[in-house]
Amino acid sequence: TIYMNIAYLPGIFPPAAEPLSRFLPPIPDGAASAWLKSRVPEGSWVLDPFGTSPRLAMELAHRGYRVLVAANNPIVRFLLEMAANPPPRAELQTSLAELASAYRGTERIEPHLRSLYRTECSHCNSSIMADAFLWEHAEGGRTTAPAPYARIYTCPVCRASGEFPCTAGNIARATQFSANTLHRARALERVAPHSDPDRPYAEQAINAYLPRAVYALFTLINKLDGLDITPIRRQQLTALLLHACEQAHSLWKHPADRERRYQLIIPPRFREQNVWLALVQGLDIWSAEGNPGRAEPVPLFSWPMVTGQEMPPSGIWLFEGRIKLLVDSLRGLDIKAVCSAIPRPNRAFWTLSALWAGWLWGHEAVGPFRSVLRRQRYDWGWHTTALAA
Repeated sequence: TIYMNIAYLPGIFPPAAEPLSRFLPPIPDGAASAWLKSRVPEGSWVLDPFGTSPRLAMELAHRGYRVLVAANNPIVRFLLEMAANPPPRAELQTSLAELASAYRGTERIEPHLRSLYRTECSHCNSSIMADAFLWEHAEGGRTTAPAPYARIYTCPVCRASGEFPCTAGNIARATQFSANTLHRARALERVAPHSDPDRPYAEQAINAYLPRAVYALFTLINKLDGLDITPIRRQQLTALLLHACEQAHSLWKHPADRERRYQLIIPPRFREQNVWLALVQGLDIWSAEGNPGRAEPVPLFSWPMVTGQEMPPSGIWLFEGRIKLLVDSLRGLDIKAVCSAIPRPNRAFWTLSALWAGWLWGHEAVGPFRSVLRRQRYDWGWHTTALAA
């Protein structure tokens, strides 16, 4: 009989959800740093070859390590950049107010988007904004449902709250948006231009969004492109828009569950989130106050290091690319440990990441990562080969 003693380091799950938490590895705080503390001195280089968990890199940097992260996914890189210097809620709110007060024609952006989700209270008949609409279809593979069947709201007048059947007006407003619009065409161009061989895969991926969601998102993205604002303001609004992009797709099952999404399969009953409300909810998701354990900034640098760059005792160095492209620049670097969350195949997150990166920064920002659009299946055989490579 052989007995083995294996240390189990449970860690503690944070009280607040991090941005895009439904797609990221559920890594508890404290486990990695507890393992490193007894083996590797502070100030040492630690390599994260997969860059799948921004929270993990932040934890190690906060504990005094120099963390080198290879991140091929442009969305994960952005999550890490935001986590390294989380903005105060007041700053995010000021940025959102600037976008809200911008005009679309003769109408301000905020009331225009709020009107897309207008409904009437079933109790007092007041005109209010719904939090979400619920859709149903018989076949999981269909792109859109014929019509929403229910709405969720809290009436600010009579305080009625809950789920209520849709009216004819709700159905008419929801179905007035066509799948073939200028907003959809622009959404495709931002990911894969018309002549791009990946265009059919981008068209398939965008079917995860209802036409009303595409219209609302690209009304905001088009307006953000035209705003004359500081880079910090633009980054903060991009973060809020990223949260709205995640909330606005049709993969959210109803009733809600804790299931993690791995495939782009629309459930039989799903929730259509109010895009404007998602922007507002993003204030708490991204702010330093919403993530008290991560409020302290961490130095963030690009890799390879700039010649003559001051070397702080801890921080994060971010390499934009795959681990195999990083290898040559590691020669002579004294890496004391490798610490990472092993990535699992997740077609939904990787495909949506390619969409979101193109929408937020243009098709050039997607770069080689666009290849994830082509792969329709990630089985364990593929995963084993990828990890071995």
